[in-house]
Amino acid sequence: MQEVSSKPRRRTQDERTAETRVRVLDAVLACLVERGYAGTTTTAVAERAGVSRGAQLHHFRTRAALVAAAVEHLYAGLTADYEKAFANLAPGADRVSTAIDLLWDTFLDPRLAAVLELFVAGRTDDELREQLAKVAARHRARVAELARTSFPVAPPREQEFDGLLTLVLDALQGMAVAQLVEPDEESARAALLQLKGIARAELTKGGILRRARV
Repeated sequence: MQEVSSKPRRRTQDERTAETRVRVLDAVLACLVERGYAGTTTTAVAERAGVSRGAQLHHFRTRAALVAAAVEHLYAGLTADYEKAFANLAPGADRVSTAIDLLWDTFLDPRLAAVLELFVAGRTDDELREQLAKVAARHRARVAELARTSFPVAPPREQEFDGLLTLVLDALQGMAVAQLVEPDEESARAALLQLKGIARAELTKGGILRRARV
């Protein structure tokens, strides 16, 4: 009988590189939450990630590229979490209410508040603004794709559905910012109920969905 080696499998170079990259991106997000954009220096990130600045620069040549990659990393993780949670929705559950509740929980993630600071900083930083715009566009496209999968739209009504999706996302983002400025859970709950009512009414009128189960 062939003896099975008890030695752990050695990681490949590609695996080590990928793990280092994730460690750096997670360190960026942690720094953004704790220190803000001004305090998220390449040195601080390298120290937190436990890598040399040379190793960090091997992956990301500029600070703008570094933070933009971290935002994309965050968006990907949050989207995957949302998709998994919605896929596990119980039969007969209120799909509109659940979808908006899950989105609201996502918008309340403290890391997204830190990302908002980046977009504000991009107002006077051309490279950062350009990098973030590309990330935001890809994320919006992915969210739209996920929304259409969750709520199949009749082809002639896609533009209406996209408008409703924009309304919901922009409303939730504005509510999240308001909670940062002046927290008020009761007001947020009332606004969520109104938003759900608007979304449900729009989705059920005039055959916007292929299937009316919302």
